[in-house]
Amino acid sequence: MKKFLILGLFLALTGCENVVLRSEDVGKTLNLSVGEKFSIRLPENPTTGYGWEMITKPENQDVVLEVKNEFLPDQRGLIGAGGERVFQYQAKESGKVDIYGFYRRPWEKDVTPARSVMYQIIVE
Repeated sequence: MKKFLILGLFLALTGCENVVLRSEDVGKTLNLSVGEKFSIRLPENPTTGYGWEMITKPENQDVVLEVKNEFLPDQRGLIGAGGERVFQYQAKESGKVDIYGFYRRPWEKDVTPARSVMYQIIVE
């Protein structure tokens, strides 16, 4: 019985997130199969007013689907400290899509983003 619990826990944990892309992976091409999940984890500090906005191009394709968008605060619990924004996606159908991320304040319309990222996703 103990072996089955350990195996079940292992399978549950390994199936949660296969690939993680970070800011140092900018420009990377990720090849996936339909059904696979991946995450984009980027540093963010909402206390500054800045936040990540992700856009897929072409917009009309359902190659990937965003399944989670959450902020994980710094574990030290310091006031004003940042953390990580986590976007989780699932590959839905075959195709190619570019995911662009822009780190900016949403109310500043004609201002260049403080940072930007781009990842190319190919689903086969």
